[in-house]
Amino acid sequence: MAYWQTVPSGFRNRLDELVQVVSACRDVFHEIADTYKWIPAANSPAALDAAALPSPDPQITDPTGETGHRLIAEAIQIFLLSASGHLGGLAGLYQSAEVLFSPPLLIRAVIENCAHAVWILGDDPNEPAEKRLARVYLEELKSAEEARKNTGRLQNKTGPTYERVDNAYKKLKKEILSRFPQATKQELGDWTLEGEKLPSLEIAVKWMYSLTEAAGGTINQDAASGVYGLLSNLTHPTLYPVREQRRWVYDVANDQATADLYVDVESVVKDARAAIAAFYNSLTYVISYFGWSTQAMAALEEKIEVVIPDFIR
Repeated sequence: MAYWQTVPSGFRNRLDELVQVVSACRDVFHEIADTYKWIPAANSPAALDAAALPSPDPQITDPTGETGHRLIAEAIQIFLLSASGHLGGLAGLYQSAEVLFSPPLLIRAVIENCAHAVWILGDDPNEPAEKRLARVYLEELKSAEEARKNTGRLQNKTGPTYERVDNAYKKLKKEILSRFPQATKQELGDWTLEGEKLPSLEIAVKWMYSLTEAAGGTINQDAASGVYGLLSNLTHPTLYPVREQRRWVYDVANDQATADLYVDVESVVKDARAAIAAFYNSLTYVISYFGWSTQAMAALEEKIEVVIPDFIR
C-alpha cells in the first residue's frame, strides 16, 4: 500500500487557505473573550439572566465553584475554548497536509463542543433563566461523574486525588438538590432536572442542527445524524472509510496491484466547512445572547467568504 509523498500545488494552496480560515475562527474567539471578559452587555438576554441568577447564588451557602449566571458563562466559555483549540489543531494538520485520517477526529470534537455550548442556552430566549441554570448543572454533574469514574479506575478508588473528586461529585449533587428542592435523586440519576434532559453526544449535535436549520441552515436532523455518524466512523476503528480511500493501481515494476490512499481537495474543504460552520453558528449564538458587538464576526465572515464563497447564505 502506497502513501503519497508529495502534495500537488493546487491542493497545497487550498490547504493553506483553510489554515488561514480555521486559524481566524480560533483567533476571533480569543479576541472576543479578551474584549468582553464574558460580561453581559446591558439589556442583553445574558444581563437579564444575570439579574435573575445572581453570582454568587444566595440560595447556595457552600458552593463547589461558580454559581448563578457566572456558572452558565463559564461552561459556555469552556466548551467554545475547547472547540477553538481543536480548530487550532486542525490548522496544524492542514499545515502539514495530514488530511487522510486525523481531521475528522478534531472536526467531531469541534461540533460536539459547539453543540453543548448552544444546548445550555436553549432555543427559547424567553424561557425562565432557571432552565438554563438547570441545563448547566446537568453538564457540571456529568463532568463531575466522569472525573470521579475515571479517577477511580486509575487509582482503584484510593489516594488523595480520588478522594478529592469523589467529595466534589457528592458535594455538587447536594448543591443541585438544595438549589432545586423539587428535584429528586432519581431524576438526577436519569440526567433530568427542571424538565431538562441531558442529551447524548449525537442527540446534542442533531438538536444544534435543527436549531440552525430553523434559522435558514441547509442541514436537517437526518443529514446531521449522517454527518455525525460518518465522523464517528472515521474516529473509531471502522473498516469501510479507509477502504473507500483506496485507489488500486498496477505496479509494473513489481508486477502486482497496489493500493494508493487518495483524498480529493473538495472533500477536505467540505469537512472543514462542517467544523467552521458549527463554530461560526455557535459563537454567533453566544454573542447574540451576551449582546456583544458583531464587528469581529463580520470581519471573520469576510475571511471565510474569500475561501468558501457560498458560506454565508
